[in-house]
Amino acid sequence: MKFDNTDKRDILIMVTFPNIDKIKEIQKKYYDIADKIEPHIAVTFPFDSDISDEELYEKLCKITEKYKPFRITCHGVFTPYGEPDHRFLNITENKEIIKSMSDDIYKNIIQEQLEYRDKYNYDPHISLANKPLDEEIELDETFEMIVDSLYVERIGSNDESIRLYDIKLNER
Repeated sequence: MKFDNTDKRDILIMVTFPNIDKIKEIQKKYYDIADKIEPHIAVTFPFDSDISDEELYEKLCKITEKYKPFRITCHGVFTPYGEPDHRFLNITENKEIIKSMSDDIYKNIIQEQLEYRDKYNYDPHISLANKPLDEEIELDETFEMIVDSLYVERIGSNDESIRLYDIKLNER
């Protein structure tokens, strides 16, 4: 099912693993927006809201004050339940911090979208594929990085990512 996300915003963690080329190779073949946005972890689903970009920035700054930069580790490919053409890279270390950030954003900024998020059983991951596969994805590497900021985008009419701003996590 294709969603129309034109002009919606979302909040992401852009991934910068040293070995990211392996992920990009897979996405180029099997992920329909690989040419529109770099590999990422969605902290929110694309959302509509009356909140201005400036107010969103201010509220996100308050939320991120309570989060220090943290390490994530990713390993293992899985198929989400009921989605045979999808493959996700599993987050194996500090997934709970990402879930907590997502909870804070939904509860304190976009409450009207919480039911939608919960309907889709939010589970942080990196999308590798969302198209039919001609072979199973094999990716036995471990990917590690420090998360130090959130990326806020607006989605363009061709599903392209339009960067609004980055927000640093609290480094104190």
